[in-house]
Amino acid sequence: MMSGLGSSHNKVSTSAFNYKRGPPLSRVFAVDVHDVDSDKFQDSQNAGFSWYILMTTLLVSLSAVNIGWSIGITNFSKSVICKLHPTGPMEAQSANEFPDRIPFSESAWSVAIGILSVGGLIGALISGAIADRIGRRNALVINNGFFLAGSVLMGTSTTALHFSLGRFVMGVGCGVASGVATIYVGEIAPIRWRGFYGTFFQLALVLGILIAQLVAMYVTTGLQWRVVVALPGVLSVVQVALLPLHVESPIYLIKARHVNEARHALLKLRRGFDVSTEWQESLASLDSGEADTYSSSAVVRESPVQSEPQLANAAQNDSNVTIKYIAAQAQQLVKISASGCAPNPDASSPTVSSLAAPEARFIPPISIWHIVCGRTRDDLRHLVACSSVLMALQQMAGIATILFGGNEMANSVFYPEFPLSAPWACIIICLTALPAIFICILWVDKLGRRPLLLGSLGGMTICSILAAIGMIFNIGALIIAGVFVCYFMFNFGLGTIPWFFVSESVPAYALGATTVLGCSLNWVLAIILGLLVPIIGEQIQGCLFIVIGCICMIGFIFVMICVPETMDRSVTRIVAKHAGPLHTVIKFRTRAAKKM
Repeated sequence: MMSGLGSSHNKVSTSAFNYKRGPPLSRVFAVDVHDVDSDKFQDSQNAGFSWYILMTTLLVSLSAVNIGWSIGITNFSKSVICKLHPTGPMEAQSANEFPDRIPFSESAWSVAIGILSVGGLIGALISGAIADRIGRRNALVINNGFFLAGSVLMGTSTTALHFSLGRFVMGVGCGVASGVATIYVGEIAPIRWRGFYGTFFQLALVLGILIAQLVAMYVTTGLQWRVVVALPGVLSVVQVALLPLHVESPIYLIKARHVNEARHALLKLRRGFDVSTEWQESLASLDSGEADTYSSSAVVRESPVQSEPQLANAAQNDSNVTIKYIAAQAQQLVKISASGCAPNPDASSPTVSSLAAPEARFIPPISIWHIVCGRTRDDLRHLVACSSVLMALQQMAGIATILFGGNEMANSVFYPEFPLSAPWACIIICLTALPAIFICILWVDKLGRRPLLLGSLGGMTICSILAAIGMIFNIGALIIAGVFVCYFMFNFGLGTIPWFFVSESVPAYALGATTVLGCSLNWVLAIILGLLVPIIGEQIQGCLFIVIGCICMIGFIFVMICVPETMDRSVTRIVAKHAGPLHTVIKFRTRAAKKM
C-alpha cells in the first residue's frame, strides 16, 4: 500500500516493476496519491482498449476526413463548377449573387486541382515545427483555421483564381494534418494498440473520398456545389469545439517542461495502469544526447535531497526541469522510498540539486540533415529510410492505381455501352478499401506490420500484372478483378501502416523532422504523379500496370530485407536494435535463432 508521499519513511513496494534495462522507478510518477493500492496496477505497456483514446482518435480523424473530402470532391463536379472555354461574358448577375458556374480554361482547371497538393507540401514542411512549438493537439485545433478559410474561399469563389486560392489554403491544412495527426495518435496510443488506433487515419481518409464522390454525383446547381465544397468547415468547427477537451500528448508536455501536466495526462490515458516504465521510455525517447546535463560543467555541488516533499516540490517547478533532471528525481525517490532515509552523497551519480537545471537547455532542435547524416545520439538512418520508402511506395503504388487504373478500367469496360456505370465503378473501387482497412484494424496488432506489408505488396504485384494482361488483350473481367483486388490489397497494408510506422519507430526527439521528411516526400510524389500518370497512361496504356507491378515487387523485396517489425516493441528497443545505416533485418533474426 502507498499511503502518501509526505514522509520519507513510507516505504514503497517496487516488486511489480523491476525492469531489466534499468532500476525501478518510484510510484510518484505511477499513480495518484488518492488511487490507493498501487500494487493492483499492471504495467501500462500492457494497457488494452480505451474508449477515451478511441474518442480522441475519432476526433483527430476528422482532419483525415477533410483531406479525403478535398481530394474526392472535384472528381465528378467539373461540369457543375466550371464553365470551360467560355465564348462570351458570363450571364448578368446581380451584385449580391454568385455565378452558378465559374469560367475556367482546361489548364486553369488542372491548376486548381493540382494546387491542393502544392499546399499539402507546404503544410507538411511546417507540420513538424508547429507540432513541436505549440503541441500536437493545439496544432490540430489551430490548423482548422486553414480548413475554415479554404472552405469559405471556395464556397464564395467567383473567379478561377479565387477558387484556386481556396484549394491552396485547404491543401496547407491537409499537409499539416497529415503530419500532426499521426504523431498525436501515435504518442497517446498504448504500445499494444498503436496499430489499431493508427489505422483510423486511413479509414477516415477513404471515407472522406468515398462520401465526397457520392455527394458530387448528385450536385447539379451552383448553390449545391458551393455548400458541398464548404462542408469541411463544419467538421473543423466540431473538432475545434471538442478536441481541446482531450489531453495533450504526454511526450510533448514533457518536452515543453510541463512535467506535472504530462504526468496527469499519462495517468488519464492509462487509467488503472502503472506508468513507471512508460514514463522512463518517454524520457529516453526525448533525450537527444545533444545537451548532456551530466557533464562536469553542469555539476555545481554534491548536496543530496533530504526528503520526498522537497523532491515533489522540485518536480512542480516546470521551468527548471530537464529530461535528465526528471530522471534524477525519480532515481533518488527510489532510494529514499526503499531505504526509509535520504541517500548518502555519491560522486558517481549526480543528485537533483547538483544539476544546473536552470542553465541547461531542454532539447536542441534536430534537423533533417542531422538525421540523414547520422549525427544524432542514435543513428536513425536505417529507420528513417524505412519510413520514407514506405511513404513513397504508398504514393507511387496507390495514386497510380487510382488515377490511372480506375479511369482506364471505366473507359475500357463500361464506355460507350454503359456510360452511367463508369462513375459507380470508381466509387465501388473506393468501397473495396473499407473491408480491407477493417481487416487491417483487427489484425495489425496480432499478425504484425511486416506480414501485412508483405501480403499487401505481394498481392498488388500479382493483381497489377493481371490487370495489365487484361488491358493488353482487352479482357474486361480480368481488368475489373485486377483493379478491384489491387486496391483492396493496397489498403490492407501499404495504405494504412506507413501513416503510423514513423511514430512507433523513431524516438520523440527526432519525430518532428522525420515526419516532415516522410509527409513531404508523399506530397511531392502526389504532385509529380498527378501530372505524369495521366500523360504516360495515355501513351503506354496497359503497360503502366506492369510498371506499378514492378514498383510493388521492389517494395516487397525492400520490406522483406530491410523493414523491422515494430509490433509490441517500444521505440527505445527498436532504435537500440536497428540503429545505424541501412542494413538487412534478416541477419538479426538469424543470429537470434543461432543463439537459441
